Amino acid sequence: MITIVEEKDAKFITHAGSFHADDVMATVLLEILYEDIPLARVAEIDEKDTDAFVYDIGLGKYDHHQDDKARRDNGIAYSSVGLIWRDYGMQILEKLGIQEYVEDYYYDIDDQIIMPIDALDNGEGERISMTISSVISISNPFWNSPISGDEAFLKSVDFMRMVFNVYIEYLKDVYNNNELDWDDGYDWLDQVMKKIVLDKANEANCFIFNEEGDAIDMWKEYGEEIITYYNKSSKHAELGVYDVNKMFVQPLSFEREETDEVTAYPVEQLAILMEHYHKNGEALLKEIFDTCIHSEVSRIQGMDYVEAQIDLSEHHIMILEQFVPWKGTLLKSESNKVNDIYLTVFPSQRGGWNFQGVPLSPASFDTRIKVPEEWCGRRDQELVELTGVEGARFIHPGGFIGGAENFESIMELAQRIVEYTEQNKTH
Repeated sequence: MITIVEEKDAKFITHAGSFHADDVMATVLLEILYEDIPLARVAEIDEKDTDAFVYDIGLGKYDHHQDDKARRDNGIAYSSVGLIWRDYGMQILEKLGIQEYVEDYYYDIDDQIIMPIDALDNGEGERISMTISSVISISNPFWNSPISGDEAFLKSVDFMRMVFNVYIEYLKDVYNNNELDWDDGYDWLDQVMKKIVLDKANEANCFIFNEEGDAIDMWKEYGEEIITYYNKSSKHAELGVYDVNKMFVQPLSFEREETDEVTAYPVEQLAILMEHYHKNGEALLKEIFDTCIHSEVSRIQGMDYVEAQIDLSEHHIMILEQFVPWKGTLLKSESNKVNDIYLTVFPSQRGGWNFQGVPLSPASFDTRIKVPEEWCGRRDQELVELTGVEGARFIHPGGFIGGAENFESIMELAQRIVEYTEQNKTH
């Protein structure tokens, strides 16, 4: 059983903020091994200061953010889950009562489930839509989500626990020569995908006048009405249809092209296994479809919110009263005020407030702001003394982001950066 606790009460520690497939699946493996998991999710930790089992943070034995990260014989870097599987995988299988073909289980699970998670988390392999890794990615709370990061993390652990357990069930049949009929599974998938889209259209009060075709046809027919229903506005509905089709409907409607690249385990195969062993593959797909729709609606609402804040910006500063992904919207905005914005201030997910410079392009770390060189890389009292801003916490060595204890402090820091930028403009 996994319980989220304060750091002082934790026997296991991982990172806070956005979670990924590696730390989520690592938590599943540790639960099998140790059963009770009092877990703290923290912003930073030094392994020397704790007796807890620390993973995916801290630059220790079960982290992978070091420059000299461990790699497999095939060159693929380990992530936290791969490191734990490397050291404890055989014990985990024994704990599950697997006595025959233990090495076969170990290497099959590593090849199909663990290693692809490792590769993708380290920026290796090929990212494709609708895999177990992409499902975890979209399961992080949206900017306006009603659930907390810890709640979403635990829900994602439930998902990955299901993935691991059903794959074990599948391997038991494989090693007993009871191979699943995948052709029947894909026939079921085609039927249930169409049903899921039509069910969602009915839920959105669409007038169902056409049921001819497959899931893609149904989404083309009713997608805009569905997005409009959940967004309570038709604005950007066409964009929402395109994105949900790309992330969910299309990947599950066509046979995937073969690739030599490492890719995460596909959702369609997971759904077929869940339907075969537990008769809930349809429920799984419905839940993922809901997540895709709501994540896209949240993104659309975020675009509208950012556009409104652009129009309210003053003195080269845009203020976001709650964090929302903003860079893409700002850089594409056609507002007559957008080019006057040098930086954005917003609440930090770690407490306090941050400023961040507007990047010159989507992939650039260069920004519209100039920060005094002596401020960059400074923290806490040293930064307070240099800037004269009480409550200043940090400025990144690159100068593109910084933080303060409260709104008043971050605004004072932002205003001083704006003044410095104006004074040092190159014409």
